[in-house]
Amino acid sequence: MILKDLYELVWSKPLKQICKEQDIAYVDFKQLCTENKIPLPELGYWTKLRFGKPVSKTPLPIGNDINREIDLEVLKKVKDNIKTTPKILHPKKIHPLVIRAKKELTTIKSYRDAYTRMEWNRQKNILPIHTDQKTQKRALSFMNIFLYNMEQRGMKIKFKYGRCNVELYNQTIDINLRQKYHRVRTENDRGWSKQEFVKSNKLEFLTGSHNRKSWLDNEKIRIEERIPSILDYIEKNLTYWRDVRKQQAEEEKLKEIELFKQQEIEKLQKIEEDKTVQLYSDAENWQRAELLRKYMYAKKENEISKGTFNKETELWLAWVTTKINDLDPLQN
Repeated sequence: MILKDLYELVWSKPLKQICKEQDIAYVDFKQLCTENKIPLPELGYWTKLRFGKPVSKTPLPIGNDINREIDLEVLKKVKDNIKTTPKILHPKKIHPLVIRAKKELTTIKSYRDAYTRMEWNRQKNILPIHTDQKTQKRALSFMNIFLYNMEQRGMKIKFKYGRCNVELYNQTIDINLRQKYHRVRTENDRGWSKQEFVKSNKLEFLTGSHNRKSWLDNEKIRIEERIPSILDYIEKNLTYWRDVRKQQAEEEKLKEIELFKQQEIEKLQKIEEDKTVQLYSDAENWQRAELLRKYMYAKKENEISKGTFNKETELWLAWVTTKINDLDPLQN
């Protein structure tokens, strides 16, 4: 499917209906549209359309390649490749990365101290845990369970450019564990308001650097119980990007092959053009050489008939003969 057809499809029916028909995840399909700069109908668009109210269709951004291929099969493969692990496996041993993080966190007393110190220690390859002292123990326990279950799925931790990533299929995604703070606006006695950050005892796990996704403790479920769904999301994300980049590599390879073919065609065309130009040039030079040759013979006969043929004439004839041979392609 080309980008223009996908755009028309998005504006022909609701996204949930498209996802059901195509058997792909709603979140993945919406992300695909965002990445390809395809505008989506605003909230209430289909309701207004159903009741005959005026609606407007957002055009594709200028410069968007409408003939670019978009493969929806990649999203279907992602869905098929996901292996859900409903059971949480609890390790008997403490992971070496957790031991290292615990050692680093012993001097941390507050969330601000945690954030500052962990940022400063990024180059030491420390797990990204940003909590106060009270929540540290649970955060470390969460990370230990997370790492064990993650490795059971074939994933591993990779530190790069001061960031902590989960790696699978040579694709990476940022991770971060922090204590949740809420923004609260307060007023003093004079009525002046200010914004403060109020600490909670909830943990929040985040993935990604741009399109972030987070999992937060709530009254019904703690994020420890969300580890399987977190890993499902990470695996799905990394599988998706593996397939996308594999497809991009294949497309790039095809482009290189087509470019090579085109260059070969242009090379042969240039050779043909050069041969044609040389042909016309040789024909013209041969014609000029024949004309000079006739002139040389005529001059020689003229000198003989007048009785003025001498050594100087012989030298001139030799010189002209050389020039004619240089010009004549049949002699060269």
